[in-house]
Amino acid sequence: MKYDSFKIKSGRLRKSWLQDFLIQITDVPEHPDYPEHTHEFTELVVVYAGSGINCVDGVDYPISEGDVFVIHESSSHSYRETRHLHLCNVLFDSTLLDIKGIDMSHLPGFHALFLLEPKLRNKPFSTRLRLDSKELHKAKAMIQELEMEVDKKQPGFRLVSQSLLLLLIGELSRWYDQSAENKPGKLMQIAHCMAHMERNYNEPLAIGELARMANMSERGFYRVFQEATGTTPNQYLTNLRIATASELLSKSEQSITDIAYECGFQDSSYMAKQFKKHMGVTPREFRNSFR
Repeated sequence: MKYDSFKIKSGRLRKSWLQDFLIQITDVPEHPDYPEHTHEFTELVVVYAGSGINCVDGVDYPISEGDVFVIHESSSHSYRETRHLHLCNVLFDSTLLDIKGIDMSHLPGFHALFLLEPKLRNKPFSTRLRLDSKELHKAKAMIQELEMEVDKKQPGFRLVSQSLLLLLIGELSRWYDQSAENKPGKLMQIAHCMAHMERNYNEPLAIGELARMANMSERGFYRVFQEATGTTPNQYLTNLRIATASELLSKSEQSITDIAYECGFQDSSYMAKQFKKHMGVTPREFRNSFR
């Protein structure tokens, strides 16, 4: 889709439009300065060339060739001081990433790019994803393939285009991990801890262990984690366990006690207490609601 046709819808693109098309690509070779606006979808932006300033929720974010960043739905953003800015926007409904069975959340780069960076633009975190020329060339090719699939709309295009989108995001997440190996910062240290918690939520994870993994003191880790995620490490871990317990309660015939142990709770009574606190019902009431 070219910029002129997209511009009319920008800021007012409805969920119904996205639910129909799922994914849309907008390639803007000469992106002009553009006033503040919001979207009802997630926007993955790759800077092909040029430079400018992207202002998100009142925070200036200088951008140039190779930069990749994410703007989530309802975030207010604008562009100014653009100089031959060539952007490619991959627009999609964020629910496309909520797929059980894929290990996207096990990639630290995914947490950094999609969860932490968008929240921390007004904080002193310097980590960001900037592709080198080889990576940028490959990203362009992947986006072009995705765009062709979306435009042609052949039978099965939804499945194939969603798979191509996930492939692109997976590759970007890997590149983020690799780029951070040479210059690790607090953001990536937290991202690695989040990925570790995603993989090992059913194990006893102490704050001290996670802090050592992040190369921080316990007090410093607790503060930085809460600043980056909006929640405490213990709460984040409990949320992971509750989410998995909910899935098992709704779809499996395992006993509540077995589910509690499988999800990392010390016993079924403690799980029931935490479940009621977070979900508003007991595990048994939650399970019965699906019957």
